[in-house]
Amino acid sequence: MSESTSNPDRDAYEQAQQLFLASLEIEHESKREAWVMNQVHHDESVRSMVLGMLRADAEWNERTSPKDTSVTSLPETIAAPSSPTPPHSTSAPSFNNFEIHEEIARGGMGVVYKAKQRRPNRWVAIKMIRRGTFASATDIDRFFVEAEAASQLDSEAVVPVYEYGDVQGEPYIAMKYIEGENLEVLLQKNAVAMPDFLRQLITISRAVAVAHERGIIHRDIKPSNILVEHASGRSWITDFGLAKYLERDSSATSAGDVIGTPGYMAPELALGHSNQATRAVDVYGLGAVLYRGLTGRPPIAAESEGLLTLIHRIREHDIVPPRSMHHRVPHALNTICMKCLETDPARRYPNAKELADDLQRFLNDEPIHAKPLGLMRRLHRWARNRPGLAVAWCGLAVFYAFHLFCYGMGFYPDPKFHMAATMVTALAAASAWVWQWILTRTQGSAWVLYLWLTCDLACLTTLLFWASSANSALVLLYHVIVAGSVLRCRKALVAYATLAAMGGYGIHLLYLLWNRPQEVPEIYQTVPMMLSLFLIGIIQYFSLLQSSSSYEARGVKGLFGELVTQRNVPS
Repeated sequence: MSESTSNPDRDAYEQAQQLFLASLEIEHESKREAWVMNQVHHDESVRSMVLGMLRADAEWNERTSPKDTSVTSLPETIAAPSSPTPPHSTSAPSFNNFEIHEEIARGGMGVVYKAKQRRPNRWVAIKMIRRGTFASATDIDRFFVEAEAASQLDSEAVVPVYEYGDVQGEPYIAMKYIEGENLEVLLQKNAVAMPDFLRQLITISRAVAVAHERGIIHRDIKPSNILVEHASGRSWITDFGLAKYLERDSSATSAGDVIGTPGYMAPELALGHSNQATRAVDVYGLGAVLYRGLTGRPPIAAESEGLLTLIHRIREHDIVPPRSMHHRVPHALNTICMKCLETDPARRYPNAKELADDLQRFLNDEPIHAKPLGLMRRLHRWARNRPGLAVAWCGLAVFYAFHLFCYGMGFYPDPKFHMAATMVTALAAASAWVWQWILTRTQGSAWVLYLWLTCDLACLTTLLFWASSANSALVLLYHVIVAGSVLRCRKALVAYATLAAMGGYGIHLLYLLWNRPQEVPEIYQTVPMMLSLFLIGIIQYFSLLQSSSSYEARGVKGLFGELVTQRNVPS
């Protein structure tokens, strides 16, 4: 058993450290403490520890940050800022062979300075662990893993490390200074054309392939760890802080550790299998970067939700294909991207070089080697990403097939009911398609789900008037609608479905009571019906307390969005 699982104090500290780092991703400092207090899945003692970390960190920033400028908040990057701090800031450490010029970036656990190296005479970027942020021995180990890994790579696309060590007891890494911005910033600005983006990704993929040949996997590939030079457009990969050596165990990670960046994290890392990570982890990361460029968002959108909820979504959620979000995405690129993002690592590209080769074939207008999904797997993905439409159509098909069988056998002698059943089934099927289209166009707006559910209940309630009303066996479809509402993963929608279904059944009871009182079902039938609807709703409601994942697509505009022009990509 690992030490982290056998020592409660250390376990609490590591939880606090992860929560602290997650809170630093919130842009407005004033909202961080409230966010931490809302993470009720953590013990109060852990949250209190994090609040102390945040206050200590804020005090340190207040003491050391210049008063007349603001520091860029780009995470772990070496890109030049728009408003640099004055030279020789009092917060910078003192080096023998380096002259600190300015602070250029700051992340959750690191700060980066632009400096002039005296011997030899050149500009460098110096990365240091921030003082006063409760860095542990594991953080320091990971810090030096980055230096060791990058120093062993001679790829032209890996930011080279010149030297590393510690000054005044604080670890530092001196590396090549890149005059540019990270890819995430460029994508947000819509400042990179698709062909250029693909060429940059090919360069990075080949650099990752070189690292794999040296037995090193990156484990944290994302757009903000890819730097692009302003002058040449040349791309570089940096931040090997979570790198792992395939030939030896790493003391920086252990079984059960969840490492990486939410949104770009491979499912096996989200499952805590970081010590068993293979090259397929980096292939997933490269595919996630490609997905970001194609759609404008990572494969799993990191929204303002709890860290554990986000990790659960990474573990359970199938990726919505880029072409399903933007039809301008070429089929070949869609196939390449989805092959990288397979949940099963064995289904991905075996290495980064093959990914780079397929991307190059696409740019050369040659056939790619990746094959599209088979019919059954495409149907499964289609149904997974459109659960409401899939369940509606499947349910209607089963119902109507059974109805035709019964009508053919003479069980339904009334032709009016046959006509009503046919019309309502066709209406419900068309309605489901329309609501799915609206849901996609509105990027998963909640009001669409409520109207869709209301329409389904109205169709069923109307059909029952042509049947035997509350005496018809079709009233059991109310249970199906309530049970199916859980696919939307919205607790309020489940509650609404339960109450609406009970209301629809109640309408038929009142109708019979008013018009045909002799046909009103006995109380031993109506009460169990109402109770079963209520209990199903309660069960579904509380099941969602364990999961907040959503299968609905919530894309935003990316390089293939409607606002993007001048792409000139072969289709």
